Amino acid sequence: MDLFSLEQVKNLIASGAPIELSAYGASKALDENLVKILDTLTEKYGILDLSAILFTIVKDLILNGFKANFKRIFFQENQLDIHSPTDYELGVRMYKSLILSGRGNSFEPLAREKNLYVHLKIEHNENQIKFDVRNNTTLVRGEMQKIRNSLLHAQNYNDIMEYYIERGDNSEGEGIGIALCVILLKGEGLPTDQFRIYHEDGETIAQLSIPLKKS
Repeated sequence: MDLFSLEQVKNLIASGAPIELSAYGASKALDENLVKILDTLTEKYGILDLSAILFTIVKDLILNGFKANFKRIFFQENQLDIHSPTDYELGVRMYKSLILSGRGNSFEPLAREKNLYVHLKIEHNENQIKFDVRNNTTLVRGEMQKIRNSLLHAQNYNDIMEYYIERGDNSEGEGIGIALCVILLKGEGLPTDQFRIYHEDGETIAQLSIPLKKS
């Protein structure tokens, strides 16, 4: 991914056009571009104090997309059926070991070859900033159920450690990340009902809208 200059980011945001990024894996350039975009965007709308929190949330959603894409490649490479409960349990354990060993991003070239992307789109106006993060693989039923449970149960917590102790799932980390997003939104008094994750046309889509306060 090319690194954007601050001037490029400012001009793009000033134009009012949607901001769009696509990537196949994590990188320093992606992080730096995201920081510049969010700092400039939140400064424009007078909510600069939310920049770091929005970075945490959006980056987590992007990373979840990468992990989902890489996991599909991992299952294919190891001839495991992701829809088989037995294969899924085995595959997830093997995949988690790979991630913990620090080799997770070794799948980026294959993701690029197979065009398994993560796409971020940010739309903004005086009323709201809307984030749309999507990857072109769909979750299996158990994965989506975990995410829905996390979205639901995180509403009852104000502290991520408390959530982790009581509801932490040791199999995969998506649930904790989603719960963190909800808890961060609650902590800033932002509506959590504007945060949703769903499937459509072969993509997994996470959307978040941040309402802007009227002066």
